[in-house]
Amino acid sequence: MNKSHRFSTGIGLLFCLLAITGCGFFGGDELEYNYWEPALSPDGTTLAYESTVESGLELFLLDLDTNVETQITDNEHPDWSPDWSPDGTRLAFASSREDNVDIYVLNLDTGEEFRLTTHAADDINPSWGVDGDIYFNSNRGDAWEAYAIDPDNLVLRKLTSLDALTP
Repeated sequence: MNKSHRFSTGIGLLFCLLAITGCGFFGGDELEYNYWEPALSPDGTTLAYESTVESGLELFLLDLDTNVETQITDNEHPDWSPDWSPDGTRLAFASSREDNVDIYVLNLDTGEEFRLTTHAADDINPSWGVDGDIYFNSNRGDAWEAYAIDPDNLVLRKLTSLDALTP
C-alpha cells in the first residue's frame, strides 16, 4: 500500500467515524461539548477543558476541591485541546484565530496569551512534554506529521518523516 493510499484511507476512516458519532464540526446536529478534552494539572488540583458557550468553544478551569469553574478564554474563535506545562503555570491549546489553526500558550498567572506557531498550515493536538517542549501535529507537508517546539525560544523540530518510513 503506498503512502497516498494509506493517507486517503486514514482520512476516509476519520470522516466516517466522525459522521457515525455525530460530530457537529462537519454539519448535522449541533452538539454541545461540555467538559471536553479534560487535562489534569500536574499537582492534581485543577481540570482544564473546553466547553461550548454562546460564541463557540472556550477554555475553562475547574478547581476540583471547591468545584469552582472559571472561564479562561473568551473570543469569537474556538479554543480547544488544553494541555498543562510541567510546572502548571501555563496551558498550551489550539485555536482557529486569524483564519488559521495554530498553537497558543496562556500564562495562567497573567492571563497573557501568546501565538506560538504562525505557519499557514494547521497546527493541532498540543501536548506539553516533560522536557518543556510542546509536541503537536501539523499538515505543513503533504501529510500530518509530528513536530515539537520550544515555547520559550521558538525552536521548531520536525520529528517524523513519512518518506523515511516507506520502503
